[in-house]
Amino acid sequence: MKTIIWPVYINSEHTRGEGRRLSLEESVKEPKVREISQVLRKQKIEHQVEHSKSYPGSWWENSGYIVAERNDMSKIEFLRMIARLIKSARITDKN
Repeated sequence: MKTIIWPVYINSEHTRGEGRRLSLEESVKEPKVREISQVLRKQKIEHQVEHSKSYPGSWWENSGYIVAERNDMSKIEFLRMIARLIKSARITDKN
């Protein structure tokens, strides 16, 4: 099943009213489409990146989004997995 992933869905800097889907503890600070794409590529998850698109709730920001293929997983579980992978990638990059 294909699903759209906007960075705001996992962004800890945004409120749930602004579009965040995960709890603050599960979220990532300012995730970028590039980071999401990298972790999906490492997991060999098929996806497409749309760079110059804006989330409707913040139309002035060209955050972009990703269309990803998710199998046997709810959207929330998929977002949690992406956030965990970004957090671990950031820790690895710092070292």
